[in-house]
Amino acid sequence: MTRSKTVHAACLREKLCAAYPDAACELLAKDPWELLIAVILSARTSDARVNQVMAVLTEHYLGPESYAHMDPHELEPMIKSVPLYQAKARYIVESARMLLQRFDGQVPKDIGQLQILPGVGRKTASVVLGNAFSIPTIAVDVHVMRICERLGLCEAGNQMNAEEALKERFDDSYWVTLCHQLIRLGRDCCRPKRPWCSRCPIRTHCDRHGVEDER
Repeated sequence: MTRSKTVHAACLREKLCAAYPDAACELLAKDPWELLIAVILSARTSDARVNQVMAVLTEHYLGPESYAHMDPHELEPMIKSVPLYQAKARYIVESARMLLQRFDGQVPKDIGQLQILPGVGRKTASVVLGNAFSIPTIAVDVHVMRICERLGLCEAGNQMNAEEALKERFDDSYWVTLCHQLIRLGRDCCRPKRPWCSRCPIRTHCDRHGVEDER
């Protein structure tokens, strides 16, 4: 890493930590399996909605064993408030079965093995590793991707490029926290349309700096 990148990263970290000192995963889960379900459910919906659904699920089901013996159609009514609920019900049940068949019922701690599970991509796997197992990872969701693009750190739409850029610039002990801070920033200020640039804590590092606030 060049000195200029190190200085730039240090400044970004300082400002993000000052703005979002308590940023953390907002999905409620007691164990890796619950977090895996929650992240699968979270696609295209809010963490608050997922937490509502998880509260119902955890009252009725415990561990992958209780899901593995279900028909996905049995699960659909309980998660129908989230988008793509039919596909997500299938992913959850099939993932539970695969965990029992291939991983002794345990959520694996390896990103490649996690991505074997139905409905689990690199972002989902990274969220589980970082938050359930405290393994340093970069989870590039839509907020992280958008901010990396506006900071000029990566090519547009290139998830791996964004992940590599952040890993190159920041110490791995900070990766998980960094992702949560960028997600908060994306929700609070750096929105896809009408971003609130005037209140952004890292606006001077952004390619949009100097552009009139669109709010």
